[in-house]
Amino acid sequence: MTTVRSSPPDPAGPERPSLARLVELALVVPLEVSNRLIEVVPVVVDKVPAAAGRVRREIVLARFLGKLAVDQGVREIRARLATDEPDSPPEAGVPAHDEITETAPASSGVGPDASTLALADYDHLSSAQIVAKLDGLDVTERQAIEVYERAGRHRRTILGKLDQLRMSA
Repeated sequence: MTTVRSSPPDPAGPERPSLARLVELALVVPLEVSNRLIEVVPVVVDKVPAAAGRVRREIVLARFLGKLAVDQGVREIRARLATDEPDSPPEAGVPAHDEITETAPASSGVGPDASTLALADYDHLSSAQIVAKLDGLDVTERQAIEVYERAGRHRRTILGKLDQLRMSA
């Protein structure tokens, strides 16, 4: 039985196709890529200034919107602090009303006067300073502070500590 060959035998042996492929990959492909880059670069260069202008406009818009959002947030925080809403939950990242030191006295006409409380300059102390001193007070002094807080600023930190101390006694 005879075998029919479709092509004549390669005189260089079976390595010839691999060598041709290596030459193609090493020389032809980089030349083809370079040729296409030469065609595309002018088109890209023409688009760069337009894109840069668009990016600048987007940055200006983002800065404007960011400033607008921050200003609105500041207005809302000031409004909440001014209205003294004790039941509203604090927003994330914003200190609660009772964590901010205020110097205005809580005078609603009900309850003891700040000058009669066991802690001197009570209205000038932060809630953290007051909470740290509550352990050293007796029950009647704590009750007077609780009445004063509930009649005025309703600071949850102080009222919570007073409740905790009352439960543990």
